[in-house]
Amino acid sequence: MTSTRLLVLAVGSGVVVIVVAVCVVLVVLLVTLAMRGRQKQGMQRHDETQRDLGAAQDRAARAEHERDVAREGAEDLGSDR
Repeated sequence: MTSTRLLVLAVGSGVVVIVVAVCVVLVVLLVTLAMRGRQKQGMQRHDETQRDLGAAQDRAARAEHERDVAREGAEDLGSDR
């Protein structure tokens, strides 16, 4: 009976409402922090991908340039013969 009286007293005084509200705020805070962490990880992966793409484009441009130089060198050798 004592626990029933304590429960009624807690509900009557608003303690339960306050505890539930605090729990809801904590859950929302944890979910928000988890989403923000995932967002930061996604941004880091996006940045890494952009850097890799830029490096690949640079390598492709250098390879094309070297190919063109090699072709010009081959044409020069062909015209000398």
